[in-house]
Amino acid sequence: MEDKIFEIIKGWAGIPTWHTGHPLDQERFSKVMRNLIFELGVYIDIEDFENALRRHAENNSSMLGDPRHWDELITKYTIKAETILTYEKFK
Repeated sequence: MEDKIFEIIKGWAGIPTWHTGHPLDQERFSKVMRNLIFELGVYIDIEDFENALRRHAENNSSMLGDPRHWDELITKYTIKAETILTYEKFK
């Protein structure tokens, strides 16, 4: 499942600025979350999401700087994804 998630989130996490909070990056994040839910449903293993996002972060390491900062960013967006998935389960 992680590989499938990796491919689906590429349109956002594969962009070097994915973590900036820029409106275009936020729009891309929203779009990949819709695509994830459409293709895989709401019962996605959040650890698979986190691992897929970490792989993208490793591919864009020059934009993220020091690897010690990656965990905070990856955690932030993993929590956002989990929140969206939880919301979609119960709406």
